Amino acid sequence: MKEDVRIHAGLFLVGLGIVCLIWFAPGLPAWGWALLGAALFFSLAGLRSISAATGYGALFLGWSLGALAADLAGLQSLKLVGTGLGLILWGWLERVGWVTWLGGALAMGGALVFVWEASLGGWVALALLAFGLYLALRQPAEFPRQEGGSNDRRFQRITQWRAQEARRLGVLNTSVISDEELGCLAALPEEASLDELSACLGGDAQKAQSLWNYLRA
Repeated sequence: MKEDVRIHAGLFLVGLGIVCLIWFAPGLPAWGWALLGAALFFSLAGLRSISAATGYGALFLGWSLGALAADLAGLQSLKLVGTGLGLILWGWLERVGWVTWLGGALAMGGALVFVWEASLGGWVALALLAFGLYLALRQPAEFPRQEGGSNDRRFQRITQWRAQEARRLGVLNTSVISDEELGCLAALPEEASLDELSACLGGDAQKAQSLWNYLRA
């Protein structure tokens, strides 16, 4: 346990050092220091088998690519997007769910800021309106109409028998056979055996025989 604490503390200090280089060192652009930091962490993960370093490498890689895109496009929101994507990669590599969710939230937040920063709000609104109207007004898919089959006729015959038995016994329809049993019976093929009818009726052979006779009448 102490060894793990020492390793994690060391990785945190290395990451903090890279952040200081990004802020204060003038030799490279910020994304350049971050990219070197990502390479350092990936090297530690590969050469020294320090698996925890992979997450740090993914984070700095995502931020460096976002910062590079921000410098090229002049949109600072891309740094936030890059950080979010880096966290998503970290969570995926290390199988840490909450890191993945945090990365997704940051990436989505960065995307919203990007829409505002790039003055794309009007286009996004038009796209949402167009897609919404498409969903609301499009014609439903045409499906071939199916004629009532043997199962429909069987269902009607079974419900008629159930009603007849309920009147004869002076009970509710569902007291003769439940809706679940009715569904089971209706799903059987026309040539279902007496044993199959009995199975749907919980093994009630007398009731199955009565239904069998009715269906074959």
